[in-house]
Amino acid sequence: MTKEDATNSSERENVAAASSNDNSTLIQAEKKANDATNTNTNTETNGAQSSANKSESNSPQPHGIQNSEDAADAEEQELITRMRADAVDNTMYSKKFILQTLMTLSQQPEQTALDEELEDDLCKLWDISVTPEVVAFLLENDVIELIASAISISEDVRLYEILIGLLGNMCAQVECVEQLTANAEWIEMLLKLTTCMDTCMLLQLMRLYQYVMAHVVSGKEQLAIDWYNCFAACDSSAKNLGFILQQSVSDELLIAALKATNAVLASCALVEEENAQSDHNLRPFAEVFLKQELCDGVNNAFVRLMRDDLAKQADEIGGEAGDQVTAEEDGEESNDEPNTPKINCDIEVIQTYLNICTILVQLPEAQASMDLYASSIMYCLTRILIFLQQPMQLLPLGERQEEYLEDLAHICSCLKYYYDKGTFVHILNVWLILREHIENYAEYDENDFDAYEDEPRSQYEENAFKLLRLLGHMVIQVDASVIMTDIEEIDVIKVELFRNALQADQDEDALLHRAHQRLSAVLNSAAGQAK
Repeated sequence: MTKEDATNSSERENVAAASSNDNSTLIQAEKKANDATNTNTNTETNGAQSSANKSESNSPQPHGIQNSEDAADAEEQELITRMRADAVDNTMYSKKFILQTLMTLSQQPEQTALDEELEDDLCKLWDISVTPEVVAFLLENDVIELIASAISISEDVRLYEILIGLLGNMCAQVECVEQLTANAEWIEMLLKLTTCMDTCMLLQLMRLYQYVMAHVVSGKEQLAIDWYNCFAACDSSAKNLGFILQQSVSDELLIAALKATNAVLASCALVEEENAQSDHNLRPFAEVFLKQELCDGVNNAFVRLMRDDLAKQADEIGGEAGDQVTAEEDGEESNDEPNTPKINCDIEVIQTYLNICTILVQLPEAQASMDLYASSIMYCLTRILIFLQQPMQLLPLGERQEEYLEDLAHICSCLKYYYDKGTFVHILNVWLILREHIENYAEYDENDFDAYEDEPRSQYEENAFKLLRLLGHMVIQVDASVIMTDIEEIDVIKVELFRNALQADQDEDALLHRAHQRLSAVLNSAAGQAK
């Protein structure tokens, strides 16, 4: 070993000894040692570094640092323990925050505006109320009673909106609906809130109704009976829903209100049917829900939602909304024309309306007072038929379109095939579209890349025949002088195709035979008068 090697070895031993006193001294000394050994071989350098590392790893930590790290670990563990104790079940939501927010709400003075801090905290609570664990914790702390109390002493519609939205989220859990239903006064409060004309609050209320009714039809029989009785006890419940549907100009609220009305009617109709022979003595469904205000509201809301592009544009620029019959409804304008106004409507709205209409028109009381409802209903059905004549709305014929046509035919039958010119003309137009598709029907060719797999031909034939019979019923029911006048305004080719179809199927269907005789007599009479 050279003198220089001995010197380096001595320095490394001193560095290793000094590491037990000061880690920073170790780093500086090691750096100096490494700088001084530029002439060492790789093997010697690696050995020296291994020796230094071994000495460092074997050195005990200073007593002060060890205590500091232990204290930090203890504080972190204590924080985690406190957080877990404060958390709602297995969530990260704070019990303390929820309870403080509820306490602040309970101390809100009567008839005072909602302050910004409480509003912010309530909105946070509203957000987290979608979590089942949070809902269970809120129910444990009697939040429904607190909500009812806060609403009863306040006139702040923003507070109403937040609290009803919060309760609506909670009603996604059946336990909340059960607790809510157990107190008739709470249900009465919710029914009375329909008189508040604040759009944002009503949106949340309609959503709450939908959640509740979903549980009513899920097999919870007592829930269903209790809600039915509350609707029956509150004479204005159906009327108030009607007022919302009549007076609102918000499409979003109208859609929500239609869905809520559909949920309420479907649920309550089922309750009455299932308990018809029971000893619950429920008020007749028609007495509770067949109200002129509700029927008018449903029809008016649907017409507004089914308005065409021009009417919507008029609304946006402040013009008068077009609930009027456009030129296309008089029957002869083609919906393929580029300048024809288009109806852009959520298809769910159409099915919702048809569901409501089907429930109401099949009531004997509704059929007895048909003159009150039939005209408005037929106008709404006409809007649906116009919608179906637009590109890609009828063809290819799918389950949705079939349901539309089935419901339309059923509603017309309940209305004793009430004749309306616009409805008749547009049923004829839809039938002609189906007829043309049947004539041009082509089997799917998997080698043709432009082809699409269509529904079976028989499906088109069944639906076309259904519409043909519906038209036949109307021809038989209407007064001869009326149909004669209207037929003269319909394209001759369309009328002749209709008559030929009636003649072709009359041997197999007595109804079509009668319709063909009636139509032929009308056409012959019209031809005689023309001469």
